[in-house]
Amino acid sequence: MKKFNFLFALTVLVINVNITNAQTTDVVTGLSFPSGLNFNGNDLYFCDNAEKILKINVTDSSPVPLEVITGLGNPSEFILNGNDLYIAEYAAGKISKIDITDTNPVATEVVAGLNEPSGLALDGNILYIAESNANKISKIDITASNPVAIDVISGLHRPLDIILRGNDLYISEQAVNKISKIDITDTTPTAIDVVNGLSDAYQMVLHGNIMYIAELDGNKISQIDINVTNPTATDVVAGLSSPYGLAIYGNELFISEFLGNKISKIEIPTLSINEFNRNLIVVYPNPADSFIQISGLKESENYKIYNVLGTEISNGKISETEKIHLENFSNGLYFLKLENGNSIKFIKD
Repeated sequence: MKKFNFLFALTVLVINVNITNAQTTDVVTGLSFPSGLNFNGNDLYFCDNAEKILKINVTDSSPVPLEVITGLGNPSEFILNGNDLYIAEYAAGKISKIDITDTNPVATEVVAGLNEPSGLALDGNILYIAESNANKISKIDITASNPVAIDVISGLHRPLDIILRGNDLYISEQAVNKISKIDITDTTPTAIDVVNGLSDAYQMVLHGNIMYIAELDGNKISQIDINVTNPTATDVVAGLSSPYGLAIYGNELFISEFLGNKISKIEIPTLSINEFNRNLIVVYPNPADSFIQISGLKESENYKIYNVLGTEISNGKISETEKIHLENFSNGLYFLKLENGNSIKFIKD
């Protein structure tokens, strides 16, 4: 069976625990070579059968896959920007997008002429693309009327997945069994090795400073601490059936098992958030609908908001008299982190 080469950062602390003998739980079975995974709220989107994207609601006791769109050119990865789902169509050599709020979405071409696009990462309006067969990373401005792909770095070794943390773009280089990284602010970026000795590294996901890596040929998930100078990969769970895609929901790591035709999950350590003096700072209303406000602030504070995946989704400056609008947020749990060190959970309902 041909392997389809396919493919989302947080500044809070993580409990650095090496998971051993983790037990997998099947989430949904009977799929057809599932690959890339990503969450939108409670919905887990995934590529299936080399031509379609499906989704399941992971809060359902027995999730049933629903078709989002079919007829794609071997979708490898996707990333959400508002309601727009950007899709890397590996075989078609292009990036397309759909509006996930449409009942019957139609894919619109964003940029074509790529060479086996397999991984995506978004930095504001700039979409980074791993072109696996061209051994390079390129980028486009998604706000341009006719985006043109610009090379960021070449000379890589079959880059499959990319993930952005601050200015660091992490790259899984399948052909040389390693993870490398570049600084996207460099004029001429140079790839620096992060960890070597992997076994067919495919998708990565970050949970705080811990990076989980799907090792397809190794039939396992490994992990590294990206804050360590020379990290060593340690096994998290083995005995899988060609793990491909990874996505995190709370303290659960979801895994697409490509040859197992299923999605499974394991428990991982939860993020540890400093919530001292929480009683002095209050977010209200909580749960919230369209906005939140903060009481207890003595002066304006910079803030950042993270979702349960550890991804920063909003930031700004807030005072007691101002509102943070949530109309574009999906329902779910969020973490508001203030510059003064306070972190508070709230729910968008």
